[in-house]
Amino acid sequence: MCDIYLRGPSGVITSPNYPVQYDNNAYCVWVITAVNPAKVGPMDASLRARKVSAVDSSCCVIKLSFEEFDLERGYDTLTVGDGGQVGDQKTVLYVLTGTTVPDLIVSTQHQMWLLFQTDSVRNLLGFKANYEEIDQGGCGDPGVPAYGRREGSTFRHGDSLTFECQPAFELKGQKTITCQKSSQWSSLKPVCVCKSERRGIP
Repeated sequence: MCDIYLRGPSGVITSPNYPVQYDNNAYCVWVITAVNPAKVGPMDASLRARKVSAVDSSCCVIKLSFEEFDLERGYDTLTVGDGGQVGDQKTVLYVLTGTTVPDLIVSTQHQMWLLFQTDSVRNLLGFKANYEEIDQGGCGDPGVPAYGRREGSTFRHGDSLTFECQPAFELKGQKTITCQKSSQWSSLKPVCVCKSERRGIP
């Protein structure tokens, strides 16, 4: 679906028709706004309603992570920007194209916009992305790899997480990752690979 205004705390965005090929000449806009009423302390219902409607916009930012990404390189693009002014060149964070899954993207404001544009020639499968509202000054929870475990449960700037795998599995990727001031982890979450499968990898 196109031209949608989304609110936190989390959700999924996909290109039109995903996982089937997207349309020619597509022009789709999404605007994500962080809303975190949990930060409002206990109070009477009427005051809570007023507070929730005016939640401090500086408390939260938007984290965008991709599961799939398959666009015609150089012709079909997904532009990601900071704030709520769609198309404002001054707020563009990334212009994404091609078939490489992008790294995690974190806004600096409580809003993020996405603009998906395609040409009239070739259609590919498109993209699937997850958005999540996270505290400003943090990187969000990267999760725990399947068949693995994690040491560390805080995700603020400077915090580190260490991963290890269950017996019969070995770690592929960085054992320790750190939340950087850019609000991105120093590396992607590692995965646990069966040792027998690992040995078969050339």
